Order: sequence, then structure tokens, then C-alpha cells
Amino acid sequence: MKAIHEESDRLIQEFTVLCKSRSQHVGMLSGGNIQKVVVAREFSNNPVLILADQPTRGIDVGATEFIRKKLVELSRSGIAVLLVSADLNEVMELSDSLIVMHNGRIAAYFDDTSGLTDEIMGEYMLGLKQQSDAEVRRVCHD
Repeated sequence: MKAIHEESDRLIQEFTVLCKSRSQHVGMLSGGNIQKVVVAREFSNNPVLILADQPTRGIDVGATEFIRKKLVELSRSGIAVLLVSADLNEVMELSDSLIVMHNGRIAAYFDDTSGLTDEIMGEYMLGLKQQSDAEVRRVCHD
């Protein structure tokens, strides 16, 4: 139990979870702090892949920035991060490469997002443009 309590205290501090104590029920925390608890649990388990689906939806600005920073840190450390988000700003800020989907199919694959704009992405998201099969196939790796 001592090791569990020490790990709980460490994660509360590292992930800046605002709570009365480690004994407080997670359901009694704010939405942003609940999200931080989930992030702490998933990020502290030595993952090789993180699938982040709408990781900052509905939480405050402070928690959003914290979670985005942690996702970037994980990515930079060599952990694969697959981000699924309807927030275009989030996608553009956090992604090195990205796939644009339209009607359940890959409409475009960009292996470098540095020159990508909302307008270009929007054309693919709306189905106004579609990359060729050869361009889309670049996302497939053996």
C-alpha cells in the first residue's frame, strides 16, 4: 500500500491534479482534473502507443494546455501518438503528419504539416478534393 500511495502522490503532483487528497473520489473532481487522472493513468504506464480521441474536449484552457504539452512530450520521446480530434487547431498544433477523412475514407495524407493550412485541409474534409490512390497509399507501411 505504501508504494501505491507514493505513486498516487507522485502522479497527483506531476499531473497537477487539484484534489483534497489521494483519497478523494475521482467523480468528485472537476472535468479537467478527471481528464488529468485519466491522462496520468495512461501516460505513466510506459506506453508504446497512445490513442488520444478528443483528448481536450470540454475541459478548461489550463487542462487543455497541460494535456497537449504532455502529448507532445510523449511524441518527442519516441512514443507513437495517434490523435483523433474535431478541433482543427489541436490537430494543426500537435501533428507532425496527418490523415484527412471524408465519408469514412482517407481523402488525404500529409507527411509534413508545416505548410498545411485550414483551407487546404477543409477542401479535403468537405470532399472538394481527393488525393490520388498513390498519394493516399503513402500512409500504409509494411
